[in-house]
This record gives sequence, structure tokens and C-alpha cells, in this order.
Amino acid sequence: MSDTKMIIPNVRLILGQPCRAIELSSEQEEPFIEPHRHQYWEIVWCKEDTGSQSIDFIEYENRANRLFTIAPGQVHLSEYMGQNVRLLVFAPGFVETNKRSTQLVESVFSTHAVRPPYIDCSDEGLYYLDSIFTMLKEECERDIDDCDWGLVESLINCFLRYMLRYAKTSKLKGGQRDARVGQLIELIDKHYHEEKKCEFYASELALTSKRLNEIVKAERGKTVTQLIHDRIILEANRDLIFSTKTVKTIAIELGFEDPAYFSRFYRKQMGESPAEFRLRCVDSATL
Repeated sequence: MSDTKMIIPNVRLILGQPCRAIELSSEQEEPFIEPHRHQYWEIVWCKEDTGSQSIDFIEYENRANRLFTIAPGQVHLSEYMGQNVRLLVFAPGFVETNKRSTQLVESVFSTHAVRPPYIDCSDEGLYYLDSIFTMLKEECERDIDDCDWGLVESLINCFLRYMLRYAKTSKLKGGQRDARVGQLIELIDKHYHEEKKCEFYASELALTSKRLNEIVKAERGKTVTQLIHDRIILEANRDLIFSTKTVKTIAIELGFEDPAYFSRFYRKQMGESPAEFRLRCVDSATL
């Protein structure tokens, strides 16, 4: 294996360009190393067993032909890779034009599933993905006015479906085992600022708190309260890195009337203060 490495560049979409398919090599310019918050769907297709990806502050090892799936709002740090990487980036709403395609995107990007944010495909599946990616790349490289974006949308749908069909982990094909867990995650995303008690979510799902905790514990290995706390910490970490808000402002926006209580809560969850986390991440980005 070559020792040549590269850093994944920050991809931007412009008006009228809802998708990009990019093949990168070690000669690619304009690299970046600092974490960035996504505003689009992105698939990072690794071609070598080199480096790692950090997604929402959790690090995952790169593997040859592992496809990382990063959703809008997630924090992504691309570490050094091998010589060849493929990126597929598309804007929210470009593919999700009906219920079926929306469910497809949610399945691939693990928005409510119990699995890491990547898919390992079989060799048979890679044969199809290679062909579809080549067609996507060729079409996306045409002038914006000449590109057939309807064709691009169809090709992305095909690409995502083949990812699921040939995923090595059979659990992916089955999807969410209990739809109520997915519904709970959606409710937490919507209400975690103001609702931090299990009782609210149990009531919304017409369940008792005990029953909801049983369901969540069986599938996620956590209680409802732990899921709420995880969501609060995730958003706090995103703000600490991607904004200049004070810890007091972050605490208030997250529904904590007492910033000191928020700092104690944060330290209990993370093992360090919000200020220490912010400083550590800034230091890491400048190494």
C-alpha cells in the first residue's frame, strides 16, 4: 500500500447544482482538516484501509470500500486517507421527492437506525456501484444548464438501493425493528430543548414510561432519559465548536435556566467542562 495520504476537501454546492460526484486523488488541492458541519447529504467512499472519519465526535476506522453516510447537521472531520476517495454529495430535498425515496435516504443514512454511519458493501455490489458512480460523475460534470438533473436523481436512487441490497450487514435490509423507536428519536429531535422528561415522550406515543423504556432499552441499550441527554450533549458540542456563543447562551438555548447546572450536567456526561471541550477541539484543529 502506498504511504501517500490526503485530506478530504470541503465540498460546496452552488445554486442550481444540487449534486456533485467527485473522484479524488492524492494530488487534490484545497484540503482542510478542521471539523465542519454538514448542510447536505454526503457519501464518502473509501478505497483503502487508511485513516479514519469522525462523525458527530465519534471516530470510525476507514476500510477499503466502506461507504460513510453523513447527514445534514452532523459534524464531520475527515482524517488522512489513502490515494483514492469518492464523494457523492446532494442537497436535502433533491432525492426525497416522495415517501418511498425519503424512506430510502433515511435507511441509507441511518437517521433513525441502530448502526454506525457507514455501510460495507459486498464485492458483487461494488460492481454495480462503480458503474452508477461513473455515470453520476459524467452527468454532474456537464454544464449546469445541460445536466439532466432528473437523470441524476434517478441514478442516486439506484446507487442508494444497491448500497442497501449489497450491504454486508443483514440488519440493514430489515431496517428499524420497532417503528416506535424511530418515532421517539424524531420527537426528541423536535422537543429536546423544552422537554427533558420521559413522561412527555411516552404520552406522545400512547405508552407508559415503563413500557417505552423497555422498548428503547431492548433496541438501543439505553433509557429514554439517556437518549435525551445524548441529544442535548450532541447539540451542545456542535455549538461549542461551530459558534462563538458563550456557555451561558448555549445553556439557555438548550432549555437550562441555570447555566451552572448545565455546566455540571455537561461535566457529568462528558468528563470535562464545556470550556475545556471547546479549547481541546480548537487545539486539535490547529495541530
